[in-house]
Amino acid sequence: MSVRRWFALSLVVVPLLIAVVGPAFTGSVPSARQAPFGPSSWSPFGTDRLGRDVLATALVGGRTFLLVAALTVIGSYTVGFVIGVAAAAASRAWLDELLMRPMDVLLCLPSLLIIMVAALRTRGSVVAIAVAIGIALVAPIARFVRMAARPVVHGPVMDALRMQGESRRYRYVNYTVREMIRPIAADVGVRFTAAVYILASANFLGLGFDTTSTDWAVSVAANKDALTIAPWSVALPAGLIVLLMIGVNLLCDDLLADPRTVAMRESGRVSRGE
Repeated sequence: MSVRRWFALSLVVVPLLIAVVGPAFTGSVPSARQAPFGPSSWSPFGTDRLGRDVLATALVGGRTFLLVAALTVIGSYTVGFVIGVAAAAASRAWLDELLMRPMDVLLCLPSLLIIMVAALRTRGSVVAIAVAIGIALVAPIARFVRMAARPVVHGPVMDALRMQGESRRYRYVNYTVREMIRPIAADVGVRFTAAVYILASANFLGLGFDTTSTDWAVSVAANKDALTIAPWSVALPAGLIVLLMIGVNLLCDDLLADPRTVAMRESGRVSRGE
């Protein structure tokens, strides 16, 4: 395994381990017991504005945050993939238009506007926020899948499979999905980063989770006013979000890179402009 891949993997593993295993070390959500103060021997990152231990808060604040982001990407990609492939395979222009025009309308709407409407209608329900983020992601996913699927579903191999009498299920589930694994896997990393970014932005603006929750983005928003005098209360949760976003993109790029390019890069034979 290359040094680049190890580095990217470590960036992803650290926040994931904290999010998954962290709650086992704290037992419960930290409570506000004392006035805010700086790092000490028993509290390496000090306490936040509510007097809660920053390290303990970070340990319990990532699970829901990352779970919502992951489920949002899975749901939105399932819907977007079906729409994109159906539009790419449509034999009639009007069917393609019928499927993609609503996606174009969604692309015109800012994602935070969709979340604001959902937050106001449902009073900040986590499920509603997740659905709103999913709706915001469906349109670009459907567009990407349609673009990636068109050369596959209209290519000579698909024509050959059709003439051989292969079932529609085989052609579109087995063959098409297999041919689109690499671009989809690369795009999933981008969409997961987008989901984390949008969810963090919504929480930072007070549109997501409760303002007293231990969520990483909420912790950043709640302590931003004390950034100049208590940077430790923001550095840890913000750093975990940044590490995860950078790591996911680097790991996806490295895993899905052309093997020949990877071999050339590792042997030091890739020169500028090649």
